Amino acid sequence: MTFTVLIFGSNKYRNISYSETVKRSHSTSSYNMAYNLSGSNFNNFTNISTEGGTPNNPPEVHLIITIIINIMTSPVTVLLNVLVIMAVKKITRLQSYPNILLACLAATDVLTGLIVQPSFILCRTFQLLGMNETEMILCTFHYSSIHALSLCSCLHLMLITCERLIAIKFTLRYTAIVTTRRIKVAVITFWIVSLISGVTRDLENKTLLAFSLAIYIFCVLFIVFSYLILYREILRHRKMIKAHQLPQEEVERFAKEHKALKTTVIVIGAVVLCFVPVVFVLVLGGLGLAPSALVSYVATFVTFNSLLNPLIYCGTRRNEKVRV
Repeated sequence: MTFTVLIFGSNKYRNISYSETVKRSHSTSSYNMAYNLSGSNFNNFTNISTEGGTPNNPPEVHLIITIIINIMTSPVTVLLNVLVIMAVKKITRLQSYPNILLACLAATDVLTGLIVQPSFILCRTFQLLGMNETEMILCTFHYSSIHALSLCSCLHLMLITCERLIAIKFTLRYTAIVTTRRIKVAVITFWIVSLISGVTRDLENKTLLAFSLAIYIFCVLFIVFSYLILYREILRHRKMIKAHQLPQEEVERFAKEHKALKTTVIVIGAVVLCFVPVVFVLVLGGLGLAPSALVSYVATFVTFNSLLNPLIYCGTRRNEKVRV
C-alpha cells in the first residue's frame, strides 16, 4: 500500500448505524468519528459531527457504494501485486536491488488487498446490519492492520529512496554499502517494528504512539531531502554528459540508474496523490465541515494506491510489462 491509510479510526470512535439514526430522526443522521494520524487518541484531530444523508441519499447508500468498490478492487490488487513479486522472483534479469525492494513494497500491497480491504468490507457490512459489537471488533482489527501496513509501506518507501540515493550519489561505494544481507535485515526489521506498532496500537501508550509518529515524520523528511539531493545530482550529471566529461560506460550507467529513479519518483507521487483527499478531509474535519459520507470514500480512495503501484511498475519498466 503502498501507503494505505494513516488515519481513520480510533477504537473509541462512535459509529451510529443507519437503523439507529432513523429512530432518532426521519430526516437527518449524525456521525461522530475521531480522526487520528496513528490510530489513537494521542493524535486525535477532532470529532466530526455532521448531518448525514437525506431521504434520497441516506448514509447506507455511501457505505454500500464503498463496499462494492472494495469488493471489486481487492482481488485485482492482490493479483497484480502477486504477479509483480513472481516476475521479480523468477526472472533473473529483474533481480536488481531496486526491483527487489519494489517487490517487497508489493508485498505490503498484497496484504492491503488480503486484509485491509476485506476487513473494511466486513466492518461496513456489519455497520449496515446494526451489529455494533461485532462491528467494533472488526473495526479494531481493521485499524490495527491499516496502522501496521501503513508504517511498513512508509519504511519501505524510505528504503527504496535510500537505495536510489546511494546508487546515484555514492556510485563507487554502492556495491560495498548495498548488499543482499543488509536489505534482508532492513526489510525484516521494518516488518517487526510495523507489526509491533500495529499490535500495540490499542494500548494507547503515549511513548509508543510518539515513536510511531516520529518514524512517519522521519521517513517523510528523509524522502524529501533525499530527492532534493538526487535532483541536484541529476542536474550535475547531465551537465557533465553535455560537456562530454563522462565516459560512455558512465553515461549508460547513469541512464539505467535514472530509469530506476523515475519509477521510484512516480510511485511516491502516486502515494502523495492518493493522500491529498486525506489531508483535505482532515482540514475540513478540523473546521467541523467534513461530511460523514466522505470518510468512507477517502478511506477507499487511499487503498487505490496499492492497485496503482503494479501498474506503475509495468508502465515504467518494459521488461516487467512484457512478462506480467
